[in-house]
Amino acid sequence: MKQNKYFPVIYGIISALIAFIAVFFIAQRTFHFSLPMAVLCAGIFAAFFYVLSYFRGHASYEIKAIVAKYHLTDEELAKITGMKASDFPIYHNKLQLIIPKRQWPRVLNALQEYDAKQQNKLKDQENNLD
Repeated sequence: MKQNKYFPVIYGIISALIAFIAVFFIAQRTFHFSLPMAVLCAGIFAAFFYVLSYFRGHASYEIKAIVAKYHLTDEELAKITGMKASDFPIYHNKLQLIIPKRQWPRVLNALQEYDAKQQNKLKDQENNLD
């Protein structure tokens, strides 16, 4: 998969920066916090949004990488995850994650289990050849 492995980090940094700026100005202008207090609040929110965005980006990257590795179709994804095939549109050989982000962990978990099973099958085949 050609997608950059640093995508989750970059996505998290951009999200944290936007959150920091927004919370800083809201804390200072609306709530009239002092400068140190506004920076502290903005830093806490920035850290939260970094972690949230990082894990979302990481989940997206992992899901798409497993799908690309095994060349899974929408029907196969539906069978693996127990969801509908229309939840996994594939355009130009790329999966479009249109399902709600709250369902990504369930999809990622199912795909990681599928990946582990496939790797175990491969190891068993190699052991049988020896």
